[in-house]
Amino acid sequence: MGYSPWATRWWGLIEWACLLLITPPLLFATPTRAPLLLVIPALWLLRRLLLGRFTPRTPVDVPLLVLMVMGGVGFCVSPNPGWSQMKISGLLLGIGLLYATVDLLKPAGRLRWVPAGVVVLSLAFLGLGLMGTRWAFKIPQLTPLMTGLPGEIGWLPEGETFFNPNVIGGALLWVLPPSLNLLLWAVRRGERRWGWAAAEGLVALLSLGLLIVSQSRGAWLGFLVSLLMLLIVAGGRLGQIGAVLLLAALLVLTMVGPARLGQAIQESVRILSTATIEQRLELWSRAQYVIADFPFTGVGLGAFEHMTRVMYPLFYGSSIPHPHAHNEFLDVAVDLGLAGLVAWQALYMATFWVLWQTYQRTPDGL
Repeated sequence: MGYSPWATRWWGLIEWACLLLITPPLLFATPTRAPLLLVIPALWLLRRLLLGRFTPRTPVDVPLLVLMVMGGVGFCVSPNPGWSQMKISGLLLGIGLLYATVDLLKPAGRLRWVPAGVVVLSLAFLGLGLMGTRWAFKIPQLTPLMTGLPGEIGWLPEGETFFNPNVIGGALLWVLPPSLNLLLWAVRRGERRWGWAAAEGLVALLSLGLLIVSQSRGAWLGFLVSLLMLLIVAGGRLGQIGAVLLLAALLVLTMVGPARLGQAIQESVRILSTATIEQRLELWSRAQYVIADFPFTGVGLGAFEHMTRVMYPLFYGSSIPHPHAHNEFLDVAVDLGLAGLVAWQALYMATFWVLWQTYQRTPDGL
């Protein structure tokens, strides 16, 4: 059966345009905007009619299918669907954008769009993060950097109007390392790529600044780990030397301990807070209780905070909102059950396998 040539060539652009139009209202979800989610299956159905498949084939099809099924289960078992709308919107939008990107880049010549796409999307994310993050003031030395920054997106008529800084910090781990990698790619290619090097350097610099002011200590640690891996894998001999020096500095810091870095630093920076550690440990224990009680379905998308108040009350920071378990894998198991956790881990493993295969097939390792 033959399919329309124009659809084969331009369908990815059509998908992306439609999904970008519905993404802003769904990011700040309210019940009145829920019908916009129907655009995603409608696009898949239209693709089936035009191109013969609901979605393009990818190595992560099975994990994504399980996640969609368990997402539907988590939505259905949630005590209040309103709690779940933000997460189900994010899950379906992410999957829809993934398949739209595969369709968009299917002609090999369009791979040259990737650096430009990374720059544009990164700048859009950084702008949204700067406008809409409700900043936490954990480290006094960083407070002047955040003076004057908006704390929420006030022009939205309804729904959530701000992002949690820890969420922004975690999301930056998907922005900053690719920007650094593309910066290294542009520098290695010399004069013809200095424009890209400048653009990616700007994105990396802004991303690093936003990561710092987010004051998400977990994101800081995650960035250090990703930086080590980037230096070791793609940095060449000089990068490997830098990775060894960075690792040695981290080991020395760990051995010396924050308590020995000086009383002033310990009191003002408070990088390791006993209260914070105790709160996290308690949250993780509550997540384990939830998983033990709801192993197959999870407790429902977005229901963790509400259920802990009723069934698993907290002792530390009980008056502070805890919308998630502060651990990605525990949070997935809480929302989607053990089947969702296995699918999530399979998604990671398949993604890293594809990245490794791509790296090995690239002549200069970039």
